[in-house]
Amino acid sequence: MCQMKLLISNFILLTSLFPCLAAEIKDVNDVRFRGDSTLMNMRIENSYFADGAFLIETTGARFEYVKGQLKLYQGLDKGNRRLLSTITFDNEPNFIKVEDNNDHILFWSKDLNIGIYGDSTLIISPKVNQNLKCKGNFRPDYEGRHRGEILLIDGKGGMEIYPQRHEAEYEIKKIELSKTDWTTDYRLNAGERVMIAVFPGRPFNWEESFESNVAVTSGGTKKGNHPYGFGFMPPDDIIEYWSKFLDVIAVQWDGLWENGRPHGPYKVANPSELTRLINTAHKNNMKVVLHCSLFYYSLKFSDFEDFYNQVKSVFDEYGNDGVYIDGMTFDDSRAITGRKIDNKILNWEMIRRLRQLFGKNGIIVYHATNLGTPVATAPNIETYSNITLSGEGVSFDSLDDLYVRYQIRKYGISNSIAVWIYDTKPSYLSKTKVIKALVEMNGRECWNGYEFWRKNDEDNAFYDYYLQELKNSKKAYENRQMSKKN
Repeated sequence: MCQMKLLISNFILLTSLFPCLAAEIKDVNDVRFRGDSTLMNMRIENSYFADGAFLIETTGARFEYVKGQLKLYQGLDKGNRRLLSTITFDNEPNFIKVEDNNDHILFWSKDLNIGIYGDSTLIISPKVNQNLKCKGNFRPDYEGRHRGEILLIDGKGGMEIYPQRHEAEYEIKKIELSKTDWTTDYRLNAGERVMIAVFPGRPFNWEESFESNVAVTSGGTKKGNHPYGFGFMPPDDIIEYWSKFLDVIAVQWDGLWENGRPHGPYKVANPSELTRLINTAHKNNMKVVLHCSLFYYSLKFSDFEDFYNQVKSVFDEYGNDGVYIDGMTFDDSRAITGRKIDNKILNWEMIRRLRQLFGKNGIIVYHATNLGTPVATAPNIETYSNITLSGEGVSFDSLDDLYVRYQIRKYGISNSIAVWIYDTKPSYLSKTKVIKALVEMNGRECWNGYEFWRKNDEDNAFYDYYLQELKNSKKAYENRQMSKKN
């Protein structure tokens, strides 16, 4: 109690001597975001501060700041992290630590604020127009670029640089890639935030990966694809059958929501049927996730808080285990809406909040194709999901395609579990070859059970092949663990 009184009196003295500081030092809302990275085993591990300089270690990164330069190091092995990039700020800001917990540390300065999060994300918010210079220290295998957004990946991980497009039109001063000392220089307007993240932010969860097989299904639709009618869910015997080789039931929007649309409002079409589905799934040790879509919602509505509240309301009433989130906001939506709604910082905060809502043991299945944009993958967003579905409608020429290697594969990038929707595979590639490649990337196959009353169809043979490949992968993992013990 005495220490608390001393801190309060010191703060009162400081703010009375510097009244402008009293108003400004609290102004870090531009870099404060809801959610909790610790639920996904990412956190602020250590931090040190001295005379405006700092060193912060997260689960997957290290941030070192001295005299206007912030160095970003990457790696899950704390003793062997590599320097990825050096960020230079104008005016050598003298940062004051304002907030410090396991999820984030927030800093105030006269010219800009920054927040560093346990998922190895850095948010920069300038208060005055200024330059932001990033110089690289590694040569990536994959260089994705869309306007000023940059995604850089190699076999060890990588980093992303995402200026916030919806807030202002930043100026690209210089971008030079395809070399170790790559450069990305921007002229930022006051209030235009930038999200920079290092990845992977967390280790791959092997045990969870072997129990992450998904059945994507729907309720009976208005198109009449179910003998019992609109809103009826898979019968109990089908759920019991699925539980022998599947772990998660993802229910699509059609036949789930009253209006039969993906954008919401998210009001359940047949409450008793959904309750039965969830109860039967839980009895059979399966989890249920329900469709929602920030993308489709954003095409029709603007109140993103209402989106979250609708998802929460369904969870509070029905006790589903999580969400099948069918896309976030992204820039291609402008062609439909005429509005700039690409907001990766909003996407990041929203998935952090959803993770906090459903908890550590909840399930988030994130459908994240985004039409194959070269920077569609945002690993610091995807890492909050258990399972990431990618590839829908995206053509590829071979299994060595860069999109396949660095946007389908999640192992060593977001370390979520990859599911590949390979609906445009080349004719010369057999389905079994694609399945084998997916398992080699530590990804998992998806069971499409839209016509859920059928137990057998032509895909069963391929799924049996996948289950054997998965069994082989699990055995190899167990052998590796055994050899480590010995």
